[in-house]
Amino acid sequence: MIWVERSAVTVPVIFINGQPHIILIKRSRRLKRHPGQIGFPGGLLEKDETHQQAAVREMKEEIGIQDNCYRVIKQLSTVVTIRSSVEITSFLVIVECPDFHLNRGEVEDIYFVPIEIFEKISCEEIKLHDGKITCRYILPDFVIWGATAKIIRNSLEEIKEALRNFKGVVK
Repeated sequence: MIWVERSAVTVPVIFINGQPHIILIKRSRRLKRHPGQIGFPGGLLEKDETHQQAAVREMKEEIGIQDNCYRVIKQLSTVVTIRSSVEITSFLVIVECPDFHLNRGEVEDIYFVPIEIFEKISCEEIKLHDGKITCRYILPDFVIWGATAKIIRNSLEEIKEALRNFKGVVK
């Protein structure tokens, strides 16, 4: 049996001018794990913590969301990173207040990407140096790859359906 670290992320969505946008972060270049990469707020589970508790705690720590400014809608897909074998469970969260306070020790920048962009481009499969396969989305300003890209690819239809039920704005 292979031991796998457990982690959790939020897939935060905010409505801007009535349109849903996925919130992504650029991880600080000073971090030991995945420095400078684009991802979701999240991290490893602490002792006696559920996946959802960890995801929400990390979102609050990394982008400064207050308790009254978000709603956890549902659990999404779980993926395992191909290089470090970390199991990542994701949760769809609606952010209702556009008041962000980035933890600069962990987060270099924040991005708001319209969900419709992911309907127009595909997650391009790429082969890594060690022969493993992952995928990436190439956007004008950055690349989303690995576990983050797989979560988006695996959960996009589920996210859109949940948002339709939540607000009735995603076609």
